[in-house]
Amino acid sequence: MSIREKVKGKKYEIEIILGRNGNKKIRHTETFYGQKREAQLREADLKLKLSNNLLVKRTKLKLADLLNEFMEYSRESRWTNHTYVSNRAKIQNIINEIGYVYLCEINVKLLEKFYSKLRKYKTRRGTYFSDKTIQEYYVLISTALDKAIDWGYIAVNPNKRIEKPKARRKQIECYSPDEVDKLLECVNKECPKYKAIIYLALDTGARRSELTGLNWSDINFKNHSVNINKSTQYVTGVGIVETKTKTETSDRKIYISEATINILKEYKREQNINKLKLGSKWGNSTRVFQTDYGHDIHPDTLGGVLEKIIKKYNLKKIKFHALRHTSVSLLISQGVQVQVISKKVGHANVTTTHTIYSHFFDEEFKQCANVMDCILSKKKAN
Repeated sequence: MSIREKVKGKKYEIEIILGRNGNKKIRHTETFYGQKREAQLREADLKLKLSNNLLVKRTKLKLADLLNEFMEYSRESRWTNHTYVSNRAKIQNIINEIGYVYLCEINVKLLEKFYSKLRKYKTRRGTYFSDKTIQEYYVLISTALDKAIDWGYIAVNPNKRIEKPKARRKQIECYSPDEVDKLLECVNKECPKYKAIIYLALDTGARRSELTGLNWSDINFKNHSVNINKSTQYVTGVGIVETKTKTETSDRKIYISEATINILKEYKREQNINKLKLGSKWGNSTRVFQTDYGHDIHPDTLGGVLEKIIKKYNLKKIKFHALRHTSVSLLISQGVQVQVISKKVGHANVTTTHTIYSHFFDEEFKQCANVMDCILSKKKAN
């Protein structure tokens, strides 16, 4: 065995003699990035694995081969249909760029070059990949290479030597209280379906996929409550499918206003009338939000409704998800405790709520100074 220093204190080449083929030595070599002590530990680990036949070096296996194998493995055991379709597109992009590289030759420089190129990619809409998308590629590659280690294809994961790309926090867009008043004033002139979509989105602060996943049985008109316990997603080649909510804490029961309940009742009456009119042509969906023919609605439809209203009444442009942010900002402005807000919108914990909406709490922090001023002024007067 031997360890040769390539870059002082940072890069080493580990060589282990496995045997001989005539006069030719059979070697296992590996480039290690790290300190000398770490390289020595890696050398000992390699020797143990090689002696027990636990490390299989697949010199003819390409990255494309691994990714295709990993994709099928994950499809069967880990991924939902929606995740599979999304990751399949990413994997195809990776294969197109570096899939030809032999797995044992994947290195830090190659991967860094790939991530750099990703930042110059443009989507079909003509926009560049977001920081979040770059992160998703990083996680996908890293997970696949980790699995390659488990399968004995490679010894180390070079992606772990690259710092995970950081996502810049975007400015949260939402409507002010006055803009909400204007939106509702305009929505009240629209059909019951449009009113139900906007009112329920603002009242619940629910995600778009959670709203399209709601069944009428999830609405308790008597108690003014809504059970959010599933989502719907559109999967290319499959259609609209029901999925779990984003996280375990996303399953929740929340209470909504009487105003929203009344609008939902109005919308349900209209839906029942349309059902009677269409008869056998009516679909069998049990969702709250359906197409005009009673089928499950595409999640993008909700965004289309808001966009149509904004354009018709010349309102400030926001995306549908901004209604969720608007709902949270309204609750914060009214002094609702952050623990209650976090539970209502289905965040994993209170820290998530604080992190996303930190600047909305500025006014609350300012009030602390006013409270202390009253206390201290009173003491001074005494």
